[in-house]
Amino acid sequence: MQLLANTTSPFVRIARTVMIEKGLDIEPTLVDPWADDARLRSANTAARVPTLVLGDGTPLTEAMLIVQWLETTRPAPDWPSVVGLGAAAAGILSRTGIAVSAIEASTITIITRKVTAPVLFDETPVGLRRRRSMVEGMQRLEAQAGDIAIGGTPMLDAIAAVTLYDYQQLRFGDQPWLPVTPRLKALADAWNMRPSFAKTRPYIAA
Repeated sequence: MQLLANTTSPFVRIARTVMIEKGLDIEPTLVDPWADDARLRSANTAARVPTLVLGDGTPLTEAMLIVQWLETTRPAPDWPSVVGLGAAAAGILSRTGIAVSAIEASTITIITRKVTAPVLFDETPVGLRRRRSMVEGMQRLEAQAGDIAIGGTPMLDAIAAVTLYDYQQLRFGDQPWLPVTPRLKALADAWNMRPSFAKTRPYIAA
């Protein structure tokens, strides 16, 4: 298998963390989506990361589809489930949705900044709505942080919430509008001690 990835994408982190928890600790193949990398384009017409190329050449795109594939091919009880079982799954998926929506708003902001100046986008009506999505998403997760488990096998809500928190700190940590979320910080501090989280923390390559 080959995981096409970069060092900052929160969606790469979600997919890779779940892969590690499912026993697939594959060293990522780093590509630059902005450079129109031929390896990425050949596997994914959208040229987005993550893209997981299976051993038979089948490409899997989009983090949540990769997670779904992992849940299907490496199911419980042989492998830990990250979406939970029975009634618990609804809450886990609901909190995951909150985190993913805020992550999407964050990445859209960063992507749009690459083709404009931050001041030209961030203060537009669309930019402000994206900021509101980030802020309200983090505030809702902060309020629900007590429902996200710490310890054992991480569920998808923990993976997504920690991914959101760390990505916000990486990209917007110096912004005064970023809400203070001590419970999310404590959650991230706790989970980032686990190898699957520690190995996938985002960083800006030199």
